[in-house]
Amino acid sequence: MPRSKAAVSIRDVAAAAGVSVATVSRVLSPASAAVPMRKETRDRVERAIDQLGYRPNDLARALLQQRSSAIGLVVPDISNSYYPPLVRGVEDAASSHGYRVVLCNTDRDPAKISGYLDTLIKSRVDGIVVAGGGWADAPDRTAVLGTYRTGLVAVGRHLTAHPSVRVDNVAASREAAEHLIGIGHRRVAFLGGPASSTTVQDRAQGYRDALKVAGLGAPVVRYGDFTEESGYAATREILAAVPPPTALLCANDRIALGAYAATADAGRRVPEDVSVVGFDDTPIARYVRPTLTTVAIPTYEMGRAAMRLLLAQLEGTTSSRLETMPTRLMVRDSTAPPAGPLISSPTPPRAFSRRGTTTC
Repeated sequence: MPRSKAAVSIRDVAAAAGVSVATVSRVLSPASAAVPMRKETRDRVERAIDQLGYRPNDLARALLQQRSSAIGLVVPDISNSYYPPLVRGVEDAASSHGYRVVLCNTDRDPAKISGYLDTLIKSRVDGIVVAGGGWADAPDRTAVLGTYRTGLVAVGRHLTAHPSVRVDNVAASREAAEHLIGIGHRRVAFLGGPASSTTVQDRAQGYRDALKVAGLGAPVVRYGDFTEESGYAATREILAAVPPPTALLCANDRIALGAYAATADAGRRVPEDVSVVGFDDTPIARYVRPTLTTVAIPTYEMGRAAMRLLLAQLEGTTSSRLETMPTRLMVRDSTAPPAGPLISSPTPPRAFSRRGTTTC
C-alpha cells in the first residue's frame, strides 16, 4: 500500500535518491543554489521529492533554518471593520517580502492573548505584529514577551517597550470635540469603549481637554465596549438626562451607529436634535444616512508601517521605534449647530490642529 504524502519523510526521500538525509536538507535549503553539489545528485533528489510527493515539515524546517518565513498578526476582533484594512496592510507588505501571515483573533480575552502568543512563539514565527486592547491583563504577558528574542511591533501604545505605529488619539479627539464646540454645542457627551483601553483613555482625554479649554461644564463620559449595542444603551441613558446633551462624540463608528438608532427610538433626529461624531471612518460612515462625521484613521497604511518596522528589526537595520500617522476629521452630515439660539463660548475654541479638517 503506497504511503500517503503526509507520511513521507525526509528519510524516505534520501533512501529513494540514494543519498544522505543531510544531502536532501541541503537541496531543500533556500540557499541550496550556493551549495556545491553535483548536478546528478541534485537532480536525483529533486526527482525523488516529486515522485514521493514530499512536503517539508514547516516547523522542522524552521528549527533547522532558524526562520519560518511567517509573521504572527494578533488582532482583537476581525469582525470590527476597523481591522480588515490593517490586516490587509500587514499582509501586502509581508507577502511582498516573502512572508506569510498567521492571523489570530483574541476577542480581547487575556487568556486567548497569552495562548496565541505562546503558540506563535513555539511555532518559531519570525516576528509578531500586535494590535488592539486586552494586553495589560494578559497573564504572564511580560514573562512571555521577555523571552521572545525576535521582532515584535505594536499598533497602538499598549506595548510601550516595543516599536509601535500609532495615531495621536488625544489630539484627534480634541479636534473632533472642538468641531462640535465651534458650531455651538455646549452639552457634549463622550461614549467610549472599555475603560481599560488605552485608545479609549486617550480619546476621552482629548474630549476632556477641549471642554476644559472652552470653559464648559463637567464632562459626561460613558464606557462600554466597541459595539452598536453599547452605543445604543449609553445613548438611551444619556438622552434621558435633563437637559440632555446636544452632541455625542463616540469612540468608534460602531458606537455612533448605535447612537443613531437610540436617537431615532427616542423620537429625535440626527443632526437636528443631536449631532453625532464617530471615530475610524469605516466604510459605513459614508453610506449611513445622514452621513457620519468621523475621524479618519489610516489603518491600511498603519499595517504597512508596522510591517516596515518589523522588517527593520528582522534585518537588523536602523529604524525609528515610533511612527505616528496623521488623522483627518471628515465633516459630513451628522453634525450641525444645535437647535435654538447660539450660546457664546467663554473661550473661543482653539484652531483645528495641523492634521486639518476635510469636508466630505
